[in-house]
Amino acid sequence: MNAWTPRSSNASPEAARLQLERSIDQLAELARQGVEPGHFFRELLGRATEIGGATRAILWRLSAEGTWQPAGGLPTSTSIAADTMTQRQAELSELAEAAQPRRVVKGPAEVLRLGLIVYAGQTVGVLETAHPPTNGDALSTDTEQFLSALSEVTGDFLAQRELQQLRAARATWQQWDQYGQQLWQSLELPQVAATIANDGRLLLDADRVSVLVQRGRALRLQAVSGVERIEPRSTATRSLERLAAEVAATGQAVWHQTTASKTEDRLAEVIAQHVRDTGATAVGIVPIFPTAVSSSKQRTAAVIVVEQFRSMSEGTDWSTRGAALAQRSAGPLVAAWERSQTLGGGLRRRLGQWFTQPTTGLGLLLLATIIAALTLIPAEFTVTGPAELWPAQRREIFASTSGVIDQILVAHADEVQIDQPLLVLRDPVLEADTPRLTGELATIKERLKGLQAARLAGGSTADAAVRARQLTADEAELKERQRTLELQHSLLEERRKALTLRSPIAGTVLTWDVDQQLSARPVERGQPLLSVGHTAGPWVVEVLVPDRSIGHLLRAQRATRPDLPVEFLLTADPDRVIHGTIQSVAQTAEAQDALGSHVRVIVAFDREQIAQLRPGATAVPRIACGQRSLGYVWLHDLIDLIRTRILF
Repeated sequence: MNAWTPRSSNASPEAARLQLERSIDQLAELARQGVEPGHFFRELLGRATEIGGATRAILWRLSAEGTWQPAGGLPTSTSIAADTMTQRQAELSELAEAAQPRRVVKGPAEVLRLGLIVYAGQTVGVLETAHPPTNGDALSTDTEQFLSALSEVTGDFLAQRELQQLRAARATWQQWDQYGQQLWQSLELPQVAATIANDGRLLLDADRVSVLVQRGRALRLQAVSGVERIEPRSTATRSLERLAAEVAATGQAVWHQTTASKTEDRLAEVIAQHVRDTGATAVGIVPIFPTAVSSSKQRTAAVIVVEQFRSMSEGTDWSTRGAALAQRSAGPLVAAWERSQTLGGGLRRRLGQWFTQPTTGLGLLLLATIIAALTLIPAEFTVTGPAELWPAQRREIFASTSGVIDQILVAHADEVQIDQPLLVLRDPVLEADTPRLTGELATIKERLKGLQAARLAGGSTADAAVRARQLTADEAELKERQRTLELQHSLLEERRKALTLRSPIAGTVLTWDVDQQLSARPVERGQPLLSVGHTAGPWVVEVLVPDRSIGHLLRAQRATRPDLPVEFLLTADPDRVIHGTIQSVAQTAEAQDALGSHVRVIVAFDREQIAQLRPGATAVPRIACGQRSLGYVWLHDLIDLIRTRILF
């Protein structure tokens, strides 16, 4: 049969057949890899022209609207005139209905082969190839089989592609279904808003999703993705609330990208300001209404704001997915919002019913009496805090240098005198330097003796005079070195004396179990080691007043007197109330992890009021700060909390 053969006609038929098979295998492997359709179609058309011997090739695909559209062509300059497209639509539709491939002779110059691409029993594409005629409209058997195999592989690719898309769509719908179930699990407005903000952001692959709800006459930010606590005064919060209010007034959703904006002038200005404040590249604002019909005159229940902060292409479908999120979230969000509104309305209804009851007058009179009592009855306002009992004169003994405790000369509760040795430290560095310095001093002294003897034994010759001057200079240098070493030796001696830690006051050792705590212990310079207190003298109570309460104490001092009266009792003896006065108030606040910020207050008292004084005993003080209303005395913590956290 004298038919057309592939371009590699100079090869043997067996080699040409192997080339066709390898090309089909490669295309099939590419289809299994799940590459993008554009890439696969280019490979398909390339094999149809290069291997299949076609002069040109076009791949037609059936669109969802039922029209045939070219999915690619080679050469890339291949185009179809508009007046020809209608005729081709009819030809391709007829070919698909006949379900048989066809060869069409287009004059003496070329033969068209129209191969069907079928999967699931339906024709979804046509591979059109043009060949030069060689024997009428006949093609070689290998070429026919090759082009048919290309169509089959393309059908498999489209089937696999559709399966992947269906699986992806199924996974997406499962995510949306789980999202909907999560929304309906609770109708508490904070939880619903947080679910929309956090889970909705993941569904949209957005950078930030915010939910604003109607509070009275204004929209307030309820939840922001990735944010646990919202700062109402921040620039971003105010910008979101202003933007939501503007869009809610229009009653229409707005989807804005920095590359293209079609909003009205007023709204465009607000959006531009929001973009400048937050740096967003795309913003979507969707009002949520209590009913399905949106209107600019209808009250807005909530607003969902979707934001992107990365660059986005024009074809991104973020607005479609954002609208779907708003549609699915509207029902639970409105239900939660109406429930929150209903709770307030129910309270108002119950109050209205209560006011109509016969006992309302008596209840109001009782309430007014309680309020008047809390406001008019005076009571003593007191300040308290953790407190301990200590001698007024108390000193800490600190390590004078880094080293090791060598000797412990006292024990707990020992009486000590001023300058009495308490501890002896051992400094390994000092022990190493002292012998070395002593040896150097001895060596220099011996050298000085030798120089002095040599200088006295000199003659009267010129060489002797020169030598005498040299010896004199050497002697002066050695004496200077000797003075330096003696100074170093005196410093070492002072350091050695400082290794003995002495008591700065006469008193009692307050540190418990000294030997167990300090024996052979390495210490650093400045580390506290012992505490000595003058237990025979005056005693004081150290009160740690919380920083939030110190203002009441200072105002009372300015209004009355600095030595405010103080009452306290010891936890070991709660039956006896002890009286004292404030001696001093620290000018700075201290911070501790357990107690927080506090101010140290010293309270003096007569030690005769306590039979047995015990250092460090826990006390419960009450510092009198004047008369205040009974309500403020009982509720001042709550009042201060409202002032600082709500009203400020």
